[in-house]
Amino acid sequence: MEERIARIISIIFHPLLIPTYLISFLIFQNAFFALVIPYQAKWQIIALIFILSAVFPLMVLFGMHRFGLVQSLHMDRREERLYPYIATAIFFFLTYYMIWQTNISPVYYYCLLGASILAVITLLINIFWKVSAHTISIGAVIGALSGLQVVLHLDFIWYIALTILAAGIIGYARLKVGTHTQSQIYAGYVIGFFVMFALIMYY
Repeated sequence: MEERIARIISIIFHPLLIPTYLISFLIFQNAFFALVIPYQAKWQIIALIFILSAVFPLMVLFGMHRFGLVQSLHMDRREERLYPYIATAIFFFLTYYMIWQTNISPVYYYCLLGASILAVITLLINIFWKVSAHTISIGAVIGALSGLQVVLHLDFIWYIALTILAAGIIGYARLKVGTHTQSQIYAGYVIGFFVMFALIMYY
């Protein structure tokens, strides 16, 4: 029962969904970078990000599974994560480029650039060692919110606290399903947080 709940948590907070969650949160904030975007355009941006960064990579993953390049959709083995990670990095950079082309606030495409860079870092680390993409992703969200609070003086403290709580739950879930060791979980938090935080500090 606990393992089933852990897998559900892993699906809800899948790394491919995190960029959509983060941008959706930021785009409906009562802040200058969100208020200048028309309401209908906000949903169009969210839909674009969701399709490019989640739907397309998932379609590629299912295709790889169908043709035997990936044995399991859970990708529990480090070796079978290589090609899906390459596809993810490509689509994340495409998402960043498309949003950058819209000329909206740099807040959004900085976050997507951070996600793209982290996708490449995850890919490179995966060649030698298995690190948790889930905790890299949620660590990046904490880094983004923390960076925006520092740079733009936004009151995100409660959101950061809730995200840290969610990060703990996600890490526990990944341990529960036996996908990662504690060192792989903690390394993901650290990598995700510091890469995204450093990038936002250059905003």
